[in-house]
Amino acid sequence: MNASASDLLLAEFIHRSANDFAVACAEIHLASRMPSLSATQERLERVVMRLHALASIQRMLQPPRASVIDLGNALCELCHHSAEARFADQGAFIRLRTCEGLVDSKRGLAVLMIVSELLTNAARHAFYGPGGLVEIDVTRADEMIHCRISDNGAGVSPDPAKRRTGTAIIAELARGAGIVFTMPPADSGSRFELRVPALDGAIATSSRD
Repeated sequence: MNASASDLLLAEFIHRSANDFAVACAEIHLASRMPSLSATQERLERVVMRLHALASIQRMLQPPRASVIDLGNALCELCHHSAEARFADQGAFIRLRTCEGLVDSKRGLAVLMIVSELLTNAARHAFYGPGGLVEIDVTRADEMIHCRISDNGAGVSPDPAKRRTGTAIIAELARGAGIVFTMPPADSGSRFELRVPALDGAIATSSRD
């Protein structure tokens, strides 16, 4: 990834972290104004859960020490934390169907960063009421892992000039890691596809809502 894309990605993370802290501060302020001690405690427990999930996501997006990543397990963990951090209060859900498969750590980290960015964008921009759904389907075909991410939300503009900066960052991040990133047309919502070279032959399938 070139310096410009790196700067954009860092700026996006800083901006998002600032927003997350602002939201947490607002929720703590609201908790202090609850009519009862039990209501205050319940609200604070939700804040703690969200902050813990956000911290867990940040840890996952640090450069890994291992040379390979089990993409299926890592995506399960990422989706679990993202659901707690960004979707729980919206009445929206993440549905993951994945397969076991090892990828080298550079590409694996890039996939996690891309999926995290897409989930965050969906939580912030795609849904305007309860019933939102993001589906992530990971399959294996020969030596490639295919990751398809779709949602039933507002969709992405077909005009590249009107797309959010995050989409451009994702495309550049994928290119720098040797991942094929496409945005197939969708009748509704948004669709994204990643193709990632695999390192092993594991094909066991699991699912999680």
